[in-house]
Amino acid sequence: MSTIFDAHTFALTAHAGQIDKGGEPCMRHLERVANAALARAGHARLIDGLDIDPMRVMQAALLHDVLEDTPRTAGDLRAAGFSAEVVRTVTLLTKPAARTAYSERITTLIGSGDLAALLVKMSDTEDNLCPSRIPNNAAFLRERYATAFARLKEAAAASGYTGR
Repeated sequence: MSTIFDAHTFALTAHAGQIDKGGEPCMRHLERVANAALARAGHARLIDGLDIDPMRVMQAALLHDVLEDTPRTAGDLRAAGFSAEVVRTVTLLTKPAARTAYSERITTLIGSGDLAALLVKMSDTEDNLCPSRIPNNAAFLRERYATAFARLKEAAAASGYTGR
């Protein structure tokens, strides 16, 4: 079974040389998202008593952009030994090939009922709300991410999650 180290290494290799919208190496965003998702999953398991594996959530968080931002495939993830649950979560978090509105993608993710994917997307959205990641002239992005975060939080709460 793959570990967090394996997920970090896979993501680091897949995203090598990529810079994010904040001008930093992509890995920094992935690490922030993974740490936030781990904290959320830990809360869900320890405080809320939900059946969720924080290590699986952290692996998915580290890998959440690999299918849409690199040539890697779900088959590559399976071949690297990632569990079916991790691959499923990463796939749920991946932008579809067909152009789809962001709000529709959030609706589809919420409809999946996958708490791990919800917690990762909450963490991703929260990181994307950071002022250093949103250009000054893009208030619409701030609104889009804030609305998505509220919807994701509500969906996670409906699953029994009580964290932030």
